[in-house]
Amino acid sequence: MSAPDLSPQLNSSIVQPSGCRSMPGTISTLPAFMVRAARQPDLTTLAEILADSFHHRDGVLGLLYPLFRLGIYEDLKHRFMAQPSRYVCLVAAFYEASGGNPAGGPATDPSSDSQEAGGKIVGTVEMGVRTWSFWYPQARYLYLSNLAVLASHRRQGAARQLLEACEHIAQNWGFYDIYLHVLENNTGAKRLYESMGYTVRRAEPQFGSVLFNQPRQLLLRKQLTF
Repeated sequence: MSAPDLSPQLNSSIVQPSGCRSMPGTISTLPAFMVRAARQPDLTTLAEILADSFHHRDGVLGLLYPLFRLGIYEDLKHRFMAQPSRYVCLVAAFYEASGGNPAGGPATDPSSDSQEAGGKIVGTVEMGVRTWSFWYPQARYLYLSNLAVLASHRRQGAARQLLEACEHIAQNWGFYDIYLHVLENNTGAKRLYESMGYTVRRAEPQFGSVLFNQPRQLLLRKQLTF
């Protein structure tokens, strides 16, 4: 199966990867974070970031946390190994300032193996193709999911850089829109998406939102410009 084409230009950093599983360089570089395609050794860290972002550690649910994390890891691994032609898992890696770099960014070339090995993975996102209906499999759309950043590195630009990287890849794949879901009470995430041009397409009816007063999921859409 052919690997996805991840060779857009992002912030003047040109990458010619061979696929998500073995990507030698970077997709983009900004002062503190580097966005690149995930590799198989990253999956354990990504499962921890996702579990920490979407599941509670306290109370009775905290006892189930290891099971949540394992389930997330197995799902990630399944998608990663299947690697369809229009799927990507990205990570944001953070680099400590060193070598007298006042900007707080990488002190050396961030595309080098040594620098990349020293980066701490602090965020992730996935993007792939879905179909609107079982009856119309040809009606496909690009869906973004599992955007998560470590609590210690939020509101520093990592999520925004991950979203921007997804937009460049989507354009490279020839898609004009990106869709995603967000809970209506997640004000921080809603604010981020709105600032990047996402608008509400519809509120998804859910069983729990009616009977248990749980927040609804909002389907958001961003129309990309070429």
